[in-house]
Amino acid sequence: MNVQFVESLLTAYAEVNLSAWDNLRLVLSECSHHECEARGFEVEFVSDSGQAQHYWVQVGNIWLDCGRTNAYSATITRLTDQLVSRTNTKKALECAILSQEQIGLLCMQNAHFDHC
Repeated sequence: MNVQFVESLLTAYAEVNLSAWDNLRLVLSECSHHECEARGFEVEFVSDSGQAQHYWVQVGNIWLDCGRTNAYSATITRLTDQLVSRTNTKKALECAILSQEQIGLLCMQNAHFDHC
């Protein structure tokens, strides 16, 4: 169930480039609405370009990268086990769950600003 849900989530939001924090809120909210357990983290890991701080979401045994913590426009991507294994620190995050209406507004505002 988790794999199909995550794949549909990635497909549904492939064209939406929100900030990393908004991506985190979006994924956690969608998971909550679909009764799919998920946890958010601020993670420091070693990337090809050195140390990186990102927001990650864990959905079962699947990890999603919501982007660099300071990114104002990021895509949600699925992480490989190899990248997950490079984690230095992981801090659990709490964030308010958005309603479906709030998610819609968030995506609408983003689309509006992208085209202005």
